[in-house]
Amino acid sequence: MSEAADLVTELPKIDRWSVASCAYTVRTEKLTRPSAEALISWVNSLSPLSHANVIALDNGTGSGVVTTILRSRFPHLPIIATDLSLPMLEQVKKKQLPLVECKILDAIDLHDIEGDTFTHSLSTFMLQFVAEPQTALQEMYRVTRPNGTLGLCMWGQICFDAAWEETVRHFEPDYVYPHTWTPDWADEDKLQRYVEDAGFKDVKLRTIRLPCNFQNPEEFFKSFFDSNHPEPMRGYQPWWDKGMESTIRPMFENIIRERYGGAKDFDMEVFLIVATK
Repeated sequence: MSEAADLVTELPKIDRWSVASCAYTVRTEKLTRPSAEALISWVNSLSPLSHANVIALDNGTGSGVVTTILRSRFPHLPIIATDLSLPMLEQVKKKQLPLVECKILDAIDLHDIEGDTFTHSLSTFMLQFVAEPQTALQEMYRVTRPNGTLGLCMWGQICFDAAWEETVRHFEPDYVYPHTWTPDWADEDKLQRYVEDAGFKDVKLRTIRLPCNFQNPEEFFKSFFDSNHPEPMRGYQPWWDKGMESTIRPMFENIIRERYGGAKDFDMEVFLIVATK
């Protein structure tokens, strides 16, 4: 296991994302960008981002996927990109995008932003990873202008969890993958209700499946094991701590090759959500 991976397991959650920031830019953006593109297109069809006096929030920007797409497609759109991880925001700043302001803020406490600020409040693959997702939604409601638009991407079924569960159940028959989020936050009916509970109206949800486009098994294994992403680490790190890496990893890799098409056919279930304040 890499020295960085050793470090990640000893850090608080926010610092785990910080350690993962560089690898996230290289590997994870490949998975998240198509969903972000689809969300932005949907949001723009409902409430154009090219109109005058619009301003967008990219909440939990990470390495800046949403911000980069917005800047490319809507060059005059002011954007505020927030994240609790300074190294993640540094990835955004390196892109030197005009009309983008980066703020270090916790999604559950956007204290540095006044209410009714944004015409468009967007967040992709962030809410499920915060300690209080409903509070984060309520904060997005607070900072969105009346009649403003909310846009979210959320993970549904994850491509690798079944293969990991199949592997680990050789040692723990009742094993269930320990996702960061509770199952309720990957349930489309409950997600719609949570958005309504935060105060939003006209909630619409689409379910899409996007191919992961791994070119070969090795590309997937690098993404899974070497990105230091906190979500897959929740699966494998407890077993590595037990000294079982040399046993479990080859089993997992064989299952991926033999039963899952070498990861070439993996896809991800994603929920796109739009709503109005």
